[in-house]
Amino acid sequence: MGISQPRVGKNTFVSRLELPRFTPRKKEENASYRIISKDGKVQIGLQQISFFKRRRYWKNILTTVLQLKWRWMFVIFSFGFLLTWTAFAIIYYIIALVHGDIGDHYTGSNRCIAQVGSFTAAFLFSLETQHTIGYGFRHITTECGMAVLFVFLQFILGIGVQCVIAGLVVAKLQLARRCGKTVLFSSKLCVGTYDGEICLMVRVGNMRQCNLVSVRGYGVLMERETIEGNEGHYILRETSLEFTSENGGDYINLFWPAVMYCVIANNPSKFVDRLLDDGSELAITLEGIIESTGQNLQVRTSYKPQEIELGKKFFDLVPKYIHNNDQKSYHVIDHKDFHLTEIDPNWIQHFEKN
Repeated sequence: MGISQPRVGKNTFVSRLELPRFTPRKKEENASYRIISKDGKVQIGLQQISFFKRRRYWKNILTTVLQLKWRWMFVIFSFGFLLTWTAFAIIYYIIALVHGDIGDHYTGSNRCIAQVGSFTAAFLFSLETQHTIGYGFRHITTECGMAVLFVFLQFILGIGVQCVIAGLVVAKLQLARRCGKTVLFSSKLCVGTYDGEICLMVRVGNMRQCNLVSVRGYGVLMERETIEGNEGHYILRETSLEFTSENGGDYINLFWPAVMYCVIANNPSKFVDRLLDDGSELAITLEGIIESTGQNLQVRTSYKPQEIELGKKFFDLVPKYIHNNDQKSYHVIDHKDFHLTEIDPNWIQHFEKN
């Protein structure tokens, strides 16, 4: 496991992006030119998508709705209820109008719907029917069979609308990306030595008590290269990276904060130069399964050159055993040192050798 060769030539994955021209400015300003934000959002917008292509979103309406922000979901839900209330209110009003029940002058006792003599009353009856609030003075009678039929239909439709809305809310609350908010990446990426090899090192941790299983890490080094004779356009070249655990295994144990390693096997000095170039960005993705729900989890972050520390390694975080007077024993991890790094004493020796 380690670094694969950049995909170049015929098989190169090349993206021509309309990106701001990257010039050597202050490092703090360069941080804004991220393709992947620190919290994992892909900062690439899609332009000039025709109306006919946008219709594809409706072919998978569930995913489209779940990806909306909460405020838009609230608007959709509100309009869903208002639409059904209003639609059936209009139907009840028309039934009452045809039957001659509308108007204050009507004094008969054989109305289709008791005490419904205006659209406002019809709307309130529709709301009470759909949500089974309970009828007061307004109630259905046996005078009009059509009104009874639509009350029956509104009961069925109302239950369906409420089930769909409740299901969407639960599904959105259970989205794996929400659970990923508790997965923590180190603020810095270290380039140092481990087990006699020069490695990239990233610390990850799970803030929740629930366990993550089958956790794997991988990354992509994205490098911008200017197209000759075409100002403002860039070629985006990718180099795939594979991260492993401390023992070299593919799966990473997140019972406590762990460090992921990516061995730089070929020409480390050249790769470090590429890593520290102003136009480079290293995106790291962590995948796993939430043990309690079985959901797949994917979280990501990125590192710019100013967030990479050479000749450093992460401070060791070791679970401490605690035994209290209640005869309860447990281990604790101090997250205060999660982002803490220290000098790697073997860095110069190994780097000069390579």
